[in-house]
Amino acid sequence: MKIINKAQIAFAVALVLSMTACGKTPAARFYTLSPMAAESEDSQSSISNKHIISVGPIKVAAYLDRSEIVTRSNPTHVELAGFDRWAEPFEEIVASTLADNVSSLLPSVIAITDVWPEAKIDYQLLVKIKKFESDKDGNIYLDAGWGILQHSTKKMSTVYESNIIKPGSPGNFDEITKNMSLALAELSKEVAAELKKLGMK
Repeated sequence: MKIINKAQIAFAVALVLSMTACGKTPAARFYTLSPMAAESEDSQSSISNKHIISVGPIKVAAYLDRSEIVTRSNPTHVELAGFDRWAEPFEEIVASTLADNVSSLLPSVIAITDVWPEAKIDYQLLVKIKKFESDKDGNIYLDAGWGILQHSTKKMSTVYESNIIKPGSPGNFDEITKNMSLALAELSKEVAAELKKLGMK
């Protein structure tokens, strides 16, 4: 009969514990973007004639169209966060946040992302996100082309380019997503300024 000594038992226990530890996968963390603070209910309800704006389609660059949050370590190298992910498809998060922001900035506007057949759409906001990421220092870069389409004529007068940079802090996805929300708020303000030229307020 083979006798197992204490040293062998201790080694076996340590091996089992190490294998158990290696088998544990860190829990994924899920993020979204936060809209701007809404206008007061009084200012929203004081407008009787509302303009309905359809937000979308929103297109994002293919490298952003994934669940993992993307950061850029150098001009030619992007990294995918292992356990920090978007809670919904990124295009949907951007669209709903833009819609909420535009509705907050312009009390006469109801911005929607899901268009039902009965809705009488006045204008349509089209957006192509070319870049929306943080760098190794946590700074946020948002590059987007966008335009406002008059729904009745299907004509778009101008296509706009927005290049927005927001400072941030590295390695903290709570801060990164907060500052991405601020960058999208800046884009929303540019959109609202053009809608004002079309008579909305």
